[in-house]
Amino acid sequence: MNVEYTLNNGQAFRWKRVGEEWRGVCRDKIIYICQNDDEISFRGASEEFICNYLRLDDDLDKIYNSICKDDQVAAAVKRFRGMRILRQDLWECSASYMLATNATVPRIKSMIETVCRKCGQELEEDLFAFPLPEEIASQDLSKCGLGFRAERLKKYAESVYSGEFDLEELKNMNYEDSVQKLMTVYGIGPKVADCVALFSLGHLQACPIDARISHVMEDKYGIKGSYAKVGSYARDHFGPYAGYAQEYFYIGMSPEYKI
Repeated sequence: MNVEYTLNNGQAFRWKRVGEEWRGVCRDKIIYICQNDDEISFRGASEEFICNYLRLDDDLDKIYNSICKDDQVAAAVKRFRGMRILRQDLWECSASYMLATNATVPRIKSMIETVCRKCGQELEEDLFAFPLPEEIASQDLSKCGLGFRAERLKKYAESVYSGEFDLEELKNMNYEDSVQKLMTVYGIGPKVADCVALFSLGHLQACPIDARISHVMEDKYGIKGSYAKVGSYARDHFGPYAGYAQEYFYIGMSPEYKI
């Protein structure tokens, strides 16, 4: 397990290094995680929560054996070994990725924090919970600097709060059905749906294709074209854990770690 690579790879947006620890706000929990060699310590949440959130039940060796089909992904795995996919809260993950449309990671983080300050409950000084659907639905988001995302997020919150869109239904769906269901939401396209499927619903074959991954797939595999074409190739090539391969490539392309 590598805590830094897991929490600093762009899949969750409310983690920050504070001294020797990583501090994150997960829904209404302020959590601190620290790693010293192979020992992980934490506070702010139960052991059960941490194990579930960090997907400590995933067999990384099995996953590596499955996805390392070529030298390119094998090199990425070797460099970032120990990184895990997270298992995030479904509402928070889906709402956050709705804000992530056409935005850089720093911009996404800023927008999320603005929404939390505007609509969420203050947990400690300057730290706010991720707001519930009803808390967002009751607020005017027009001055939060979200641009076109404000209307989309508000409508999504209203539909979840009213029960028109049932998040719980998604948990019982397979990958294909859950993605199709998510894309019925105004403002959720295939990439956001894949992110939610991978980072919350546990469909590890999901392979979100953004600009970074498009570049990797074209540069390393000669695959380019539509979202559906590139994603289908990735799932076929990397297999049932394609999302892990995607995330290892993604972190390697981040400004902080790119060679």
